[in-house]
Amino acid sequence: MAKDIFGLFAKRRAHWRAQNLKYLGYVFNDHFVLVLMFLIGFLAYQYADFLKKLPELWWPGYVIAVLISLLILLFGRLATFVEKPDQLFLLAKEKAVQTHLINAVKGSLILPAVLIVLMTMLISPLIHISLVVTLVWALVLIAIKYGLLLKKARTFMQDGLIQWQDLINYEKNRQNAILKVFSQFTDVRGLQQQAKRRKYLDVLLPKSKMVYDYLFVRTFLRSGDYFMLMLRLLGLAVLSLIFIQSDVFALVIALIFDYLLVFQLLPLRQSQDYQILTQLYPLPTSAKNLAAGKLIRGLTLLICLVELGVSLLVFQDKLLAVIFIPIAVFLGVLYPKYKLK
Repeated sequence: MAKDIFGLFAKRRAHWRAQNLKYLGYVFNDHFVLVLMFLIGFLAYQYADFLKKLPELWWPGYVIAVLISLLILLFGRLATFVEKPDQLFLLAKEKAVQTHLINAVKGSLILPAVLIVLMTMLISPLIHISLVVTLVWALVLIAIKYGLLLKKARTFMQDGLIQWQDLINYEKNRQNAILKVFSQFTDVRGLQQQAKRRKYLDVLLPKSKMVYDYLFVRTFLRSGDYFMLMLRLLGLAVLSLIFIQSDVFALVIALIFDYLLVFQLLPLRQSQDYQILTQLYPLPTSAKNLAAGKLIRGLTLLICLVELGVSLLVFQDKLLAVIFIPIAVFLGVLYPKYKLK
């Protein structure tokens, strides 16, 4: 019977991986891969140039190494694949489920371990340590991560009993967090989202009588995805404009973030498709496209205006900042119009 339970969780794990691979195909499409390759190439060039200028002993490098070591320990959560019906149907087999939780620690360690090795190899030139020391450093971090995952697994087992509700909620939140990332690129089935009213943003809500204008603006402001996504990417673009010394490179990086933002706002058009009542509206499909395009256009123009103002303040070549104007027209008007056909 224990083997049957282990087989059940193995099937769920395989199904989850297959689902993620399907969504990854939508995430890493041709356009996104091209932008990502350009961004990685640029960052690698900048990092290599930065390392050439480093002194033999650079104390901030040790601080950066410690901070990144702590941050990468936060990546990767315990993957249990427990579902709500299990608290009833597997109640009589708690011992086998407890064994599964302990075994799940090893499977949950794979991706964090890969990330730890990559990051330690990447950071080691900052503090001029040998390959052997780097590998020891990575192994120590992997051991710490294993201990953290094991501790988390044991929190769901109190006095020999499984805390089913906590375990189910934890796994549901873990899967939702991953699916939310995919939802920025495509429609995701089974994603549970909660709207959150932000009263301080109510002043920005237009008094519109257009149905989809009304819905899309509120979806953008109250969803847990779109609004915070815009703030994060805008913040990264502004920081790039301020701290990257080369005006041209700073401009290119900011434009990449702008493209990623517009690209990830496009699924906003499908955000209300699962609302059955919207299908009763006596409106053509074009009304939905127009409303989504209008919102994306307004957000893009706002972002480009902010970046234009920042670039005029920090760029040595002020004329270079004017590029944000045609880019705003392309990303805010032409590109959404083409994609929302």
